[in-house]
Amino acid sequence: MEEIRRNLQNFQAHGQACVIATVIEVNGSAYRREGARCLIMPDGEVSGILSGGCIEADLREYAVQIFQTGKPHKVFYDFRAGEDDTWGTGIGCNGAITIWLELFNPLSLSAEAEQIIDDLRKRSETRHPYEAVTVLNSSDEAVYPAGMRWNRSSGDSAIQSGRTAGTVQELHNGVHLELLVEQIIPRPELIIIGAGDDARLLSSMAKMLQWRVTILYHLTGSVNRERFPDADEIMVIPRLAFEQAEVKGKYVVIMTHNLELDREALRKLLPEDVAYIGLVGSRYRLENILKSMETVDVDEPFDRRLLGKLYSPVGLDIGAETPQEIAMSIMAEATAQRNGRKGGSLRERKGLSLSGMLPPILKEAIHD
Repeated sequence: MEEIRRNLQNFQAHGQACVIATVIEVNGSAYRREGARCLIMPDGEVSGILSGGCIEADLREYAVQIFQTGKPHKVFYDFRAGEDDTWGTGIGCNGAITIWLELFNPLSLSAEAEQIIDDLRKRSETRHPYEAVTVLNSSDEAVYPAGMRWNRSSGDSAIQSGRTAGTVQELHNGVHLELLVEQIIPRPELIIIGAGDDARLLSSMAKMLQWRVTILYHLTGSVNRERFPDADEIMVIPRLAFEQAEVKGKYVVIMTHNLELDREALRKLLPEDVAYIGLVGSRYRLENILKSMETVDVDEPFDRRLLGKLYSPVGLDIGAETPQEIAMSIMAEATAQRNGRKGGSLRERKGLSLSGMLPPILKEAIHD
């Protein structure tokens, strides 16, 4: 969504039009779920992915109509066909999807274009959940035109259970509306304690994954916007004053490579209500830090039960060696923890085991 917003802002600045394609309904399995978007340019270039490439060429043809008429349009694709049918083979999914196409034109539809960008900006910046509503169809276009947007609190949503977005039918002031309702969840927030090159890589990767990133460190020549261009915030604190960090519900990775700094960060932040706290380093280094923590304040000894929420060595076990691989393993672990997953292979999930799809003779061969 961040890339979509940046592209639209660039188009707005240059007076360039495009068509926004949004998945509004999915039945069965599909490459992307409701709320996914891509942009189609007048020359047919597509930014973003809705299906892995199997319908984008067809959407380009519909986009030509949108550029000509300026009217939004819904397109339905049913991939639940047989192998010999048009959509039956090579799709990579077995479901039906509905896509809504609307024109973004900062010249002829400047107010609407600004509303679209403002909507995406709020989604990116919010720290509180809410629902984003878009009018798809209206019985009174003069009052509720297609494309009209507003926000509402995320209370008892009309979205189908288990989904974060979907279409609903509602009556507003006597007008029958078909709406796309999307549950907007604040971006996860990562606090990186450190200013080394590995912190720069982790900041860039987290930003690429659309996390909100804060660099937290004391004043040194390494803590500046030029060194951390991807960070949303750079917070400079007095040395060892980690209690100044607001970490409730956030993800913290400690990578100072300094025993004293690591110790104080752990000692002050582990008792807080963090969502995740990871420490870069070996198990041997961690034990040295923990022994040091227990001697810092003998009147209030460190409670080792708090270690249940500490991930150290940090990251998933993927055999990471390079700084890039380590950053990837850290973000993979944090993402898995956020989603309540263990981070194993997808094929090992219940009901997805490859062996369950094989005939008995091949199962025996695998076990042998």
